[in-house]
Amino acid sequence: MTTEDDGGGAPRTKRTIYLRDTVNAKLRLVRTLNDTRVYESYARRSQLAIRYSLTLYEQRKMFFLAVAHAMATMVVWSHFFFIKYRATAKVPRGANLYWWKRLTPPFEFGAMHAILFQMALLPLTMARQSVAALSRTYFGRKFVPLHKVVAMHIHLGYVMVSFVFASTILFFVFFGQGCAQQKSGKEPTPGGQHTFCHKMTSEIMATGLAIMGCLLLVAVTSYMRNRIKYEIFYYVHHFVFIMFALAIAHTLDDKARHGQVRSQNFKWFSASLVWYLTDRLQASFNTRDCDVVECIALGDDEPESRKVVHLRIARPTTFIFRPGQYVFINDRHIDYTWHPYSIASSPHENTIDFYIEVMSMSRVDGTNSWTSKLWRDARSGFVSKIRINGPYGTGFNDVNDTTQIVAIGSGTGIVPMLSWAKATVNDLIRMNPQTRLDDLAVRDVKNRDFAVNYYKEYFTLKDFVFKQLGLSKKESKASKIWENRSVQDLLLNKQYTWREKKLREEGDNATKRHYERLLATNISHEVVDLMQIALPLLDLTSIALLLSFSQNHAIATQAMREVPLWGFFACHCYFCVHWVFTKMNTPIWWIDLIFNAASTVAFTFWYDLIREDGKEWNVYMIWAFAALSVFRIARISSDVLLTGTPGSRAVNAYLERTGDTMSVTEKFTLIFITPQCDFCEILWNDLDSLHRTLAQSYGAQAGRVFDIQVYCTSKDSAENEELIKRVKGTSLGIAGALHMERPDLDKLTVRPILDQVLKDQFTGENRPSFTSSLVAFCGGTQLGSKVALSVVRSRARVKAFTEYHSIEFLQENYGQATPAKDRGRASLKGVHIDHGKTVSGVVSNFVNAGRTAASAAAAALKTVVPPMPRKKIRSK
Repeated sequence: MTTEDDGGGAPRTKRTIYLRDTVNAKLRLVRTLNDTRVYESYARRSQLAIRYSLTLYEQRKMFFLAVAHAMATMVVWSHFFFIKYRATAKVPRGANLYWWKRLTPPFEFGAMHAILFQMALLPLTMARQSVAALSRTYFGRKFVPLHKVVAMHIHLGYVMVSFVFASTILFFVFFGQGCAQQKSGKEPTPGGQHTFCHKMTSEIMATGLAIMGCLLLVAVTSYMRNRIKYEIFYYVHHFVFIMFALAIAHTLDDKARHGQVRSQNFKWFSASLVWYLTDRLQASFNTRDCDVVECIALGDDEPESRKVVHLRIARPTTFIFRPGQYVFINDRHIDYTWHPYSIASSPHENTIDFYIEVMSMSRVDGTNSWTSKLWRDARSGFVSKIRINGPYGTGFNDVNDTTQIVAIGSGTGIVPMLSWAKATVNDLIRMNPQTRLDDLAVRDVKNRDFAVNYYKEYFTLKDFVFKQLGLSKKESKASKIWENRSVQDLLLNKQYTWREKKLREEGDNATKRHYERLLATNISHEVVDLMQIALPLLDLTSIALLLSFSQNHAIATQAMREVPLWGFFACHCYFCVHWVFTKMNTPIWWIDLIFNAASTVAFTFWYDLIREDGKEWNVYMIWAFAALSVFRIARISSDVLLTGTPGSRAVNAYLERTGDTMSVTEKFTLIFITPQCDFCEILWNDLDSLHRTLAQSYGAQAGRVFDIQVYCTSKDSAENEELIKRVKGTSLGIAGALHMERPDLDKLTVRPILDQVLKDQFTGENRPSFTSSLVAFCGGTQLGSKVALSVVRSRARVKAFTEYHSIEFLQENYGQATPAKDRGRASLKGVHIDHGKTVSGVVSNFVNAGRTAASAAAAALKTVVPPMPRKKIRSK
């Protein structure tokens, strides 16, 4: 046996044994830390801290946009408030209702323009074609959460409703009491006219009430969109265009026609409204008629049973989409409304698949809903043509830089995840399996080489100064002894074993408290890092205030002119500190140096002019202010809003520059969670087909690149046994993918990072690598919150062992509201209709005759293809 010396003084055989024992002890500790829930005692005491961390970190892009929008809205409001406040200065002191007359018109004037600001933004969030196109750009993928554009639209709507109702209530209170006091003689009546009373019956009042009525209808139906029929929501939502027309008429009243100057509303939203109408006009030419290849109606006629339509249509050659996108579907045999549904097929397939759920007898869909009619037509065999419009949505557009992906779909939320999984499998089987695995190994080596040199070359201005002053940390005898790898392995083995033993003990102890403190520290570090968001927001606010005060220079005070200056100074000071701790040997460090120097000179110059001499901001100073501020916003926002760690972003850029364009993703894991056995049966064939396709190419190595796990949480033992029996002989069933239990979300979310830690220890020879993994969820909000919380805990756990790997979270809310009544336990039954032989020709002869003639045709076809006997629908 070879016993060569390894340079550390110990024979190589002993060194290998030490290393093996240390690695195994560390892995046991990591698993124990995850299994024993050691953090739960801390979590109970600090739920608010975890929730705030979740909100700030996982939703940081939306948080940034929301706060920026709030600040912009308040700047718009304050800008026009001060304009009107100056105009009301002519109200004599001591006059009746003095402060009401001074403050109410400015508040109303500011609120009106804040509402117009929301109306200018609303059409942009409805421009689906533009959103889909923007999502393909670098800026759209990295900085703007376009997958949350619907949430943005809702947020803008609620802000507008709030301003409208607040201003309306204040309007009635002010003019109501003014009218009452004019009638009682307390308030003067110029020319003998009750001006306050006339104001409440004017044209502008009538159009204002009409605007509020339209907005109220849209707001109420939007809030109840999961409790009413989709058609009601769809048609009522078009009242928003009437609201825009009334808003234009609002400032074209009789006084405006007689020469009174008014702030014309159409100037605010004309550009965005024209953009939206152009976008919608272009989308109308994006409609295609598609033949139905297959249509399966699943379920029975029982009112409370669960029904699903599996629709498969021929994909037009020019129809290109990305996984995660959706289309609008229309069936002219039912009505002319369009309904959005996610695509379940791969972009490489010749067909487009949909799983359309019918929630019978619920608050959402009744028996006469569009989905119920589609299900009945599918069962009768009269679905031959479907019109689609799209694709829309962002899809999964920012996932190329992730090492591992865990895609979790709950209920019908599995549909976009299924499309993503199919596209991934298609990409995997198009390349040679062994070549793919070899490329992954080569990439891993390059990643580790880069990571080692990245830290060797990483030094900041602080490090440079400390080194020049002789203040750098010097090596001690203990550190030299620690360089002996055998000593390291021996001591670490003892430490890991001891900690594992203490974690498994009952009760409280110092080891558990140590990891509780680590959790608190890791969460607090994330919160502190995200506090950097305040600096770009402060810069944006300073720019907006500067523009506002420069326009209102006649009423701007000295203090108001200094506010942007001191905001600029605060952001400049922070950016200087940020620059000191930035890696030096990069071009951006020198660019930061130039901008810091320019900002210092500019602030000194502006301080003398604005602060000392009391002069106003001129146009050149404003442009320079904006340019320097925008650069700081871009630099700090890129650190906070971009996904992954600086190391993972650096290694991905390095691999791309060196010509390694292969997908970064090493493994894709699809997880399906459902409480219904019948719905699990519906999708099992698709999932099993994915598993078999990949297994044929990759064999036993398939699990290294792709995995499928199905969790069925049904409480019906009979249905559970039937499901187990049905899937037992399938390829996926043999692989053990079906779990009749609730998933352990903590284990699922920590697995990607744990795999990277294992690779660092075993295949990486304890050399680090930079990776960024993703957990994506699509489903209900309640389960989504639990998954998000598990991601936060997993990230905090793994940070106790490594800082090289990160994990991100992406959430999409999907599906309809929970029905008012239980869906029942009836199993789904499939009816397969072959349209190519029986339906297409018959339906085309009866299209103009309507649905009654179609039913008669169905009866006539019973001798050809008898449909499944339909049970009588029980009346409620």
